[in-house]
Formats: sequence, C-alpha cells, structure tokens
Amino acid sequence: MDKFRRIGVYGGGSWGSALACQIARCNEKVPLFLRSIDVINEILNNNTITKYFGDFLLPKNIIPSNNILSLLDQEVVIIAVPSASFSSAMETLKKANLSPDIVLLIATKGIGSDPVELFADKIRSNFSNPIAFISGPNFAKEVAMDFLSSVTIASVDINLAKKLEYSLKSDNFIITTSDDIITLQIAGAMKNIIAIKSGMYDASGYGENAKAWLITEGLREIMILSKTLNGKGDILISPAVLGDLVLTCYSKTSRNTKFGYELYKQKNIDEFLRNHPYLVEGVESAKLVIHFVEKYNLDLPIVSSVAEALNLYNK
Repeated sequence: MDKFRRIGVYGGGSWGSALACQIARCNEKVPLFLRSIDVINEILNNNTITKYFGDFLLPKNIIPSNNILSLLDQEVVIIAVPSASFSSAMETLKKANLSPDIVLLIATKGIGSDPVELFADKIRSNFSNPIAFISGPNFAKEVAMDFLSSVTIASVDINLAKKLEYSLKSDNFIITTSDDIITLQIAGAMKNIIAIKSGMYDASGYGENAKAWLITEGLREIMILSKTLNGKGDILISPAVLGDLVLTCYSKTSRNTKFGYELYKQKNIDEFLRNHPYLVEGVESAKLVIHFVEKYNLDLPIVSSVAEALNLYNK
C-alpha cells in the first residue's frame, strides 16, 4: 500500500503540534499552519513550544507558517482546532479554494453548533473532499515526545482509513481503524460530559467502584446516542471510545474532571459558572448533546444529571 507523503496540519495548539511531531517522524517535512507569530518564531528559532511541551525539542522538519497556502499542495490536511474554532477553520479552507482531492482528517472532538450537528455533516455541507476522523486517549505532550500512544482512525471509506493508518503509524503510535465515524464523533463529545460527572463523584467521596460503574454506564449512553444517529456502535472497545473515556475520567489533570470536582463543591452554582475563568469542553458538549436528548426523547441519566447541575434546563 502506498503512503500519503504530504501531510499538513491546520492548528498549532497542543494536539495539532503533537500530531505534527508524529507526522515528522514519518515524512520528510510537515507544514504546520497556525496564527501566532510568537509561536512560529519560537519554533523557527528554538524548535520548541514551551507553553505546551516545555523544553522538548520539536523535530526540525516541522515547518510553521501563518499562510494557508502552505497546506494547499498537501495530500492530507489534519484539522486540529478546538471545537469552537471548527467552523472558522472550514471557512478559511473554503476561501482558500481547497482542492476537493485533499483528504480532510479531523482531529477536533465535539459536536458542531448553529445548527447542532456532527462535524461530518458540517463538512459535507461545504466540501466534497474525502474525510476521516482521528481520536484517542492521548495527552498531547506524550505524543509529541513519542511515548507509547494509540488512536482510532475512522472513515466511511475503510480503505482510506487503512491508508491513513499506514501513513501515520509507528512502533509507539498504534492505530486501529473503523468505518463507524458516528460513534467516534459521539464519543469525542460525550466523554467530556462523563468526565465532569467523574469529577463530581470524586468531590462527593465516591470510591473506585462508583468510577467503574460510571465508565460502564457512560459507554451505554454513548451507544444509545450513536445508534439513534445511525451509528453502528461496534467500536466501543477502542482507543477512541473506551480508551479516551478511561483516560479522561481517571486523569488528575483532566480539565473536565477538575471542573466537575469544583462544580460539586460550590454551594452557589450560578455564581460559580459566572466566575469560572474558563468553560471546559464538556460544558459546551452538554448543551449540544441535550439537543439530541430532547429531540429524540432519550434516557441518558449521566448527560441529564450534568446538564441539570449546569442549570442548562433553565436556559
């Protein structure tokens, strides 16, 4: 099987930069599109991104740029931006007249808004490009530093998923493939909601037994929503679903888990939400998943309990 030799990354955050490091271990050069001039200069001058990876030296074949033209001659463009920036990224690529032959590999987790829909549907309404998704239980710094990690790549074209696997895998970057893009997308959004509940369990003094039940119930709720949206639900035991859920719920550094812990401890929830310095992904995900819960009259107790704690039913 031939490999993709020209793979670029749109998004110079921690995850996009980490993926660029992995691609750099597989290909001669990696264009990395980002907007921060300071970060571009740091990479060019020092081969570092200290705010994400400390003094770890990036591969020298990562080529940073704030010119979108740097991506237009690639075979694959990986979209690795926060979910709130996804629509903006699509608009930028559309204005740049992205070739319909370029594969779009989506590394953004979550659900699109305005209207509420899966990212796959948002892409199809704007592009005819081949698309795939990549997701897994990964801290970006560990991927950047070539620690053993795993992901799932999903595409309705399983041959495309396998070619991407062949192009990106290494001894320390294990890849599984699937054609179930719906379950992968649902899991990417719901695992953050379940992690908020995990933090609430930690704050309430629940033990390890409760955490194990939470993950089991979380998988069930992911499957329910996935099948409601015509997903197959057959990749529950994969890096992108179970693996990501376990890492997010058990990690002491997970922003969603820490947020849930703080949320439970507050007596005045409204004041806490107003004064919290940032809103984690799980808050926005809960707002969007509740749309599906109400539209299809679904019984998802974890999602509903987190939405209630966030006072989403009163808004």
